[in-house]
This record gives sequence, C-alpha cells and structure tokens, in this order.
Amino acid sequence: MTTINKNLKTLITDNINDIASGVRKDSNARLTLVTQLLEVEKSKKFDFLVDINSNQPNKESYVSDFKNLNQLNKVENYHLKYLRDTFMTNFLGVKWKSNDKDNKPKLDALRDAMSNFVCISINAVSLNKDILKNKNNSYFTGANKSKVYVDGAFVNKECEPLNKDNVGEIALNFSELTRVCRAWYKRTGGDGNGKKSPFDQAITRATNLIFDDYNAVKPFQVSSAKSKTLISFLVTECNKWLNAHTKNQVDLKNEIRGVKDEIKNAPNKTKVKKAS
Repeated sequence: MTTINKNLKTLITDNINDIASGVRKDSNARLTLVTQLLEVEKSKKFDFLVDINSNQPNKESYVSDFKNLNQLNKVENYHLKYLRDTFMTNFLGVKWKSNDKDNKPKLDALRDAMSNFVCISINAVSLNKDILKNKNNSYFTGANKSKVYVDGAFVNKECEPLNKDNVGEIALNFSELTRVCRAWYKRTGGDGNGKKSPFDQAITRATNLIFDDYNAVKPFQVSSAKSKTLISFLVTECNKWLNAHTKNQVDLKNEIRGVKDEIKNAPNKTKVKKAS
C-alpha cells in the first residue's frame, strides 16, 4: 500500500472513526480496514494469537493456551471476539465498549473487518498464495477504488455465483468479499460473524443488495422503476419496527420491575410454629 510507511495505528483508528461516524460509507473504507489488518500482520507489529481457553468458565483451573490462526481447528465467535478485543487494547490502545452508543459502531466496523481478515489470512497460508492481490502497490481497483482483486479459485470454491467462470482473479466489493468469507466459515464449521436467524439472513441479503445497487460502478442497474417505491415502503416499516421494538423493551422492563416490586412488598405469610 502507498501508506505502508505511515503510522498504521493512526491510519486504522482514523478509518474506523470515519466509518463509525458515517463520514465514510463507501466500500473502499471497509476494504481498506481489511487490508490494513493484513499490513499489520505483515509488519509483525501485532501477533494475531488466540487464547483458546479464554472462554473457560472455571477461572480457578484456567490456563492460557495461545494458538496462531492456522493452528485453530475451526474459527469460533469467541476467537474473533478475543482477536478484536486484544487488537483494540494492545495495538490501537483504545477501550471501546459495546454499551457505549458512540463506540459500538467502531467495534462493529472492527468486528466485520477482523472476520474477513482472519478468513483471508488463514487461507493465504493454507493455500500458499495471496488471497487479496496487491498490484502496483495497491489492493484496490474500480471506480472510487471500491473493489479489491481476490484470488479467483478461492472465490469460485467458496461462493461460485460470484465467479461462475472461474477466472483467475475477480474484483469484489466489501459485501461480496464478506459473502465469500461467510461461505468459508460455514463450510469449515466456524461461526464467522455469528449464526443468524432466517429473519436476520433475509435482512442481511436485502441490505447487501441495496448497497451493491447504489454503490456499483454503474449504479441502479439491478433495481427497477418500482424499486424506489418499494424501498420507501421498507423504510416506513423499518421505522415502525424500531419504534415497536423500543416500546416492547420498555414494556418488558416495566413488567419485570412490577413483578420484583410485588415480591418485595408481599406480606410474609410464613407461619412460625410455637415451641411445644
């Protein structure tokens, strides 16, 4: 990359902040984050190691056991979370918390990029070839550098619809690269970004299709004349869902609080037997 000699920590932190704040919504920002993680790995400035015992519930018998990415039998969610958290604290030097509304988008951006990076890193070693292609000191191609070249055989094997002709290299945007990586996680028995319900899967597919349509080199080629109206209906229903979900959460909390108050204020009906 042209920025390889700059401070990777600063570049990554700035990029994540831009993604989280909405300053950068384009595919290039998220792809850049993946390639920045690859550059950190190559620089050996951070060891991507996983303590496979980090989720052990019994702290008294806990003994750490560190493995590199290619020593993992399969990648599970807690492995990815461990990598995200240790990278965040030990390399970036920040402590973002998911319960902080300003920091959660930063964690989400890092989580998504880390998931793709781990897949790419493991397969680069196991297949003994680069999965993302760095050409002329750049990973990027296409209008607004919105795509990266990916090894064609890898894409064909994991997500054939994205490379039906099995060409040697294929240019993918971030959502397409994520599809490939998720397919690999599924095939290898790993978790990737987590198992999703059919409802969540449908939402993810729709979101990816919408993103790909307006973010394409030639946008709005997939959508039709009816799409704008349909998306307007979707936005309306989504806002109704969010409002209903918020109300439901408040009602549940109030219900739980009411039950606790009843228990707390209930008279003690336990009879004390007199000594004979």
